Amino acid sequence: MQVPATKAASITLRLRRKFSKPPAQVFQAWTQPEALKRWWCPPGWHPAEITVDVRVNGPYRIGMRRASDGKLVAIEGQFVEVAPPHKLVYSWRWRGAFEQMPETRVTVEFLPADGGTEIVLTHDNFPDVASWQQHRGGWIAACDRMETVL
Repeated sequence: MQVPATKAASITLRLRRKFSKPPAQVFQAWTQPEALKRWWCPPGWHPAEITVDVRVNGPYRIGMRRASDGKLVAIEGQFVEVAPPHKLVYSWRWRGAFEQMPETRVTVEFLPADGGTEIVLTHDNFPDVASWQQHRGGWIAACDRMETVL
């Protein structure tokens, strides 16, 4: 008797965050290489190659280099949906870290809210709670850094 294969469960991360700037400005900070260089990298890391082709099927790569040893890590993927300044959907794949993690998908909605913007970030397809927790902490810290540069 053959047992049918089952798909592994996937875990979804959803965050909401408010910024005092309008959606167009927050969208730009999320998609422009020069802006990403100012907020993306966590402490101890420096921007490396950052390329962003903000159109459907356009590729992106956000690279960063660890200050202590020069290790290069990058996130790369393609845009699936682009609706400036309201919504972005893109694939997410690690290079140089989390290599065992499957490709995931990020959806960011930029909603007008009280003269500013509320982002609703949904990051889908985490294989386990540990990777979900690491990414949750990373997204919260990244939003903290973005808020300081906006």
